[in-house]
Amino acid sequence: MKILVDVLGGDKAPKAVIEGAIAALRKLPDLSLVLVGPKEEIESSFGKAKMDLSRVEIVHSDIAVLNTDHPSLFIKEKPDSSLALCFENLRKREDIDAMVSAGPTGAILTGAVLRIGRLPGVSRPALIATLPTRTDGQLVRLVDTGANMDCKSEYLVQFALMAEAYLKLLGIESPRIATLSVGQEEGKGNDLSKETYQILKTLPVNFVGNIEGDHVLKGEADLVVCDGFAGNVFIKSLEEGAYFISDLFKAAIYKNVFTMFGALFQLSGLKKVKKPFDYANKACAPLLGAKKLILKCHGKSEASTFEATILEAYNLVQLGLQQKIVEAVSNLQINAKPE
Repeated sequence: MKILVDVLGGDKAPKAVIEGAIAALRKLPDLSLVLVGPKEEIESSFGKAKMDLSRVEIVHSDIAVLNTDHPSLFIKEKPDSSLALCFENLRKREDIDAMVSAGPTGAILTGAVLRIGRLPGVSRPALIATLPTRTDGQLVRLVDTGANMDCKSEYLVQFALMAEAYLKLLGIESPRIATLSVGQEEGKGNDLSKETYQILKTLPVNFVGNIEGDHVLKGEADLVVCDGFAGNVFIKSLEEGAYFISDLFKAAIYKNVFTMFGALFQLSGLKKVKKPFDYANKACAPLLGAKKLILKCHGKSEASTFEATILEAYNLVQLGLQQKIVEAVSNLQINAKPE
């Protein structure tokens, strides 16, 4: 299997990306990688790690796509950037099965739509994110988290079916699906959420109704469906809230020598608090519905996250995610909006 990796994507690129790639190659003997990034640095890093390049193809680029670049223009303005070259290779080459990048979300979405296209029957691709919950060991997925700002109810229904297919491959036999809304009762929300509710409740899925924002992390659903605008606002607000609390906590610990000394007695407890976030932090965000498998890493990803994402890409290709998505949406016929 051959997976394409954007070596210059992310805040800690290229070092973290290369280290993650090396770790993934060590775990999967039948994995090959196409690394798009600075050739000399890639070769030097592999040499220092005493790892040969027999299963690696290098496509040289020393130009990164930044958050300040226009997502719709980066391919034209930076055709030799690592991300633009990734999409060019992914589009042209049949031997490449998937792509991994921690580049700007907008640029990845634009490249996927304009250069790669959609799977048969898919109206819009959607990003799915992984979050921890209060229930020990349980995670919740949120779809869409930013790929589609303006949606129709049939889009959200497809998001639900694509994400359900993904979760089933991860071992969740009957994912509990909920719609993000301002109240739990049927009939609450805007027109979009109410229309989506009415369609989902008629489908052969485990639909559990509406869920409010303050219940998403309580483990009441396995999958929460919303449009990309609401999903992106929700996940970014949640992320900043977590950083804010973390910074307050660190400030309290390092306030003086006495608080630092006291913190030593709380280390085991602190590790338990951190544990639910460990997997979620390493989880990637697959772009469901693109013609080829694309996985988005968080911009702040460490080497371990890149490793985990490459391994996840390998696993999803092996399990046939793309075909499962085609099958999930193929029988969906929405001829009219519900009364």
